[in-house]
Amino acid sequence: MLIKNLFRYWTYQVFSPGTILREKYESFKVLLEYDKAAHEFMASLEDIYYTQKKYDFQAVVKTYGHFADSVLRMIEELLKMCPSSYWSLKDYFKKFDFYIRFMLAPSEFNFSPPFTIEFDKISSFNEAVAGKKAFALSCLNNDLHLPAPKGFVITTNAFHYFLEYNELREPINEKLADLDVSDTSSLQQTALDIEKLILNAIVPEDIDIAVTNAVNSLGQDNEINFRAALRSSAVKEDGKASFAGQYKTLLNVDKKQILNEYKQIIAGKYSAQALFYRISHGILDDETPMAVLVLEMINSKASGVIYTRDIEEPFSGNLLIHSVWGQGGLLVEGEVSPDVIRVSKKDPVKIVSTKIAAKLKQMVLEPKIQTRTIDTDQIKKNLLSLDEPSILTLARWGVSLETHFNEPQDIEWCQDQSGKLFILQSRPLNIHPGATSNNTKQSQTPENKIVNKIICPKGESVCSGTGSGPVYRLKHVSQINHIPDGSVLVVRHALPQFVIAINKMTAIIIHTGSRASHFSSIAREYGVPAIVNVGKEFDDLVQGSRVTVDADKCIVYKGTVKPLLERTAPKEDFFKNSSFMTKLQYVINFCAKLKLTDPESDSFTPEGCRSLHDIIRFTHETALKEMFLIGNRKGGRKKGAKKLISNIPMLFYILDVGQGIKEDPKKNNQKNEKFLKSEDVASIPMKAVLKGLSNQGICWSETSHFDWEEYDRIVMAGGIISADSSMFGSYAVMSKEYLNVNFRFGYHFVILDTICSSKKEDNYILFRFSGGGGSPAGRSLRANFIKGILTRLGFMVQIKSDLIDAEFKHGSLKTMEKTLDITGRLLGATKLMDMYLKENLNMELMIDDFMNGRYDFRTAVDNGLKGA
Repeated sequence: MLIKNLFRYWTYQVFSPGTILREKYESFKVLLEYDKAAHEFMASLEDIYYTQKKYDFQAVVKTYGHFADSVLRMIEELLKMCPSSYWSLKDYFKKFDFYIRFMLAPSEFNFSPPFTIEFDKISSFNEAVAGKKAFALSCLNNDLHLPAPKGFVITTNAFHYFLEYNELREPINEKLADLDVSDTSSLQQTALDIEKLILNAIVPEDIDIAVTNAVNSLGQDNEINFRAALRSSAVKEDGKASFAGQYKTLLNVDKKQILNEYKQIIAGKYSAQALFYRISHGILDDETPMAVLVLEMINSKASGVIYTRDIEEPFSGNLLIHSVWGQGGLLVEGEVSPDVIRVSKKDPVKIVSTKIAAKLKQMVLEPKIQTRTIDTDQIKKNLLSLDEPSILTLARWGVSLETHFNEPQDIEWCQDQSGKLFILQSRPLNIHPGATSNNTKQSQTPENKIVNKIICPKGESVCSGTGSGPVYRLKHVSQINHIPDGSVLVVRHALPQFVIAINKMTAIIIHTGSRASHFSSIAREYGVPAIVNVGKEFDDLVQGSRVTVDADKCIVYKGTVKPLLERTAPKEDFFKNSSFMTKLQYVINFCAKLKLTDPESDSFTPEGCRSLHDIIRFTHETALKEMFLIGNRKGGRKKGAKKLISNIPMLFYILDVGQGIKEDPKKNNQKNEKFLKSEDVASIPMKAVLKGLSNQGICWSETSHFDWEEYDRIVMAGGIISADSSMFGSYAVMSKEYLNVNFRFGYHFVILDTICSSKKEDNYILFRFSGGGGSPAGRSLRANFIKGILTRLGFMVQIKSDLIDAEFKHGSLKTMEKTLDITGRLLGATKLMDMYLKENLNMELMIDDFMNGRYDFRTAVDNGLKGA
């Protein structure tokens, strides 16, 4: 193929040079389109990385795929332009692409047997096969001899085989790639789409047989009507990220329905709340394969949760036992308040305190509908749901589990009708880092110094801290889309699915529930101050009224209490050190880092490329030289671009494609001249842009207050460089009414494409700005400054990281000329702005100053724009 292309190229060069020039120009135009796309996709990756926007990692995979394809197409077009050179560029692309795709690839997974493992044998495997919940439960049963229901686990191997058998992995990944977790509608629709894929899929026969055999083996020692509880046991669940209540649990399942309900548990991995939770923690989908724990269903007399540390008084040496009548579903779903028993861990035989709740409802088993909620018997509802011997037994187990796992535990338990106790799960008790520090000292703001009216004087602390905002009373889960940012959520019961809006909440006030509910665990993980069981004053919280929640003292104040807000603990950043960010950083290093900055350097070669950004830079630079400097090479036919001579210290190469240069009848050899003066330009848009760049208010010279000399070495300080250096070279294709110009200002690039004619409906300006030598913060500030100017000029503007895309349409000839003039001034004014802009600047004031004719902001920035 290479020899064939070279022969064709040389033949055209000798016999039909016009043809090769036309083809070269066509390839050049295509290359620029792919260059534009490559920068856009690279900006998307950088935007995700630097702003830490929450996406599924498949969005990175998909974006990188488009990015890599654009870079490869650029290389292919360059090789069409000059088929005798730069073939090693493809080799370097393949090398970088291999490194990146290796990082993007999911970890290896096993979809061979075992598809089920008996409960007492799970501990001989590992979490990757059995999932964290099943593995931990089996270990505490075998190692500590604590009772747990009989059962088995359907392994992660079965999960992988299920996806492979039904060819679900690719369609699921496609939907995850397009998911926007900040958009509740997108989140819910994606969840529904994936759920449909899974529920319509077929359970492979091998898994069917394995599950049927496991059920039959388990049922031999039980009555004929064996029923089961199916619980999620995903890898990464019940760890530092608890996933509390985010996955499904199905109770009282008939053995004939276990396979169908197995698919329900798998589909629950992609529920809206589970997707939001996983993605906001920066956990990848392939890091959470789903195993399913199948346990004998216990018909519970009482159930509950043990916290082996008192979250309200973490250094008291006490543990908490929460208990309700019947099944534990209403407790963990936050729908009832439990009895709370404090027991000293120092002396487990000693009960410190007992608080009996009015347990108005309870969950019971119902064969036909699995479970139902009934009113608690009048006599039982105010009785303690757990006897003293059971309390002390559970306390001893809690101490044993905390010692075994070497950290505080969140333990679910139940008691059957005969009084026998069982452990259902044990996971780390996650407490927000600010909780212990806030609770170990008295509030720095005494209550008698707070003048705000108290609305709710009591409650129980779910998560410590303070928060303030307008009240939003959520009456139905369907209203979750409408929760405004910065609101105090007020609800009767807090459900686990509220997690999808948790970043909008500054605090949470719950009428009835428990600190042991799933949502309470989520609130602590996210560090959102919350209180529960606030009493009758709950009804005094008016929609839209501003309140301040002091969750340390369980008080709700009217209005904003600033002294309280000053001591709010920072929220934990799950995402910063997540596997998502670790992988993305590796990708960014090979995609976006730029080493090739000086085209005049000896290292500006394919061999000098160390990233795909380097390849883009080299390809673009080389294509420009091939296109515009063709007449300057030895043996050339002098049909290349002309060098523009002007009072602007920029190197311009201009290619005229029709009436862009004034005809001078006195010059016989005008077409063969290598140089062009500003006054020779006839192109309407080019003249307007040059006029703007030549404005006297633009400073092109060195100034004393900034070390421009040091930045000269990197990014052409002040914009002044050697007239012969292509490092500052800009390239334009123009005609009488058309202009396409590629400006180069060191590390940043501008593309301007415009038609400027007497036909208003034909006129447009396309503007693209990207890159810079400053910090990400500086580049972002400059991008917002440019956006502000262009918006005032009437452009439609979009920003992605430091990439700006703008469009202006249908202006009159006079308007187009004026707009291009101001655009030229904008380019001159912002050439090094990313180097000196600061976060605390008044951006609107700067924009006003520019529109009033100020184009040099360096001194103003140093003075904080005072009087600017």
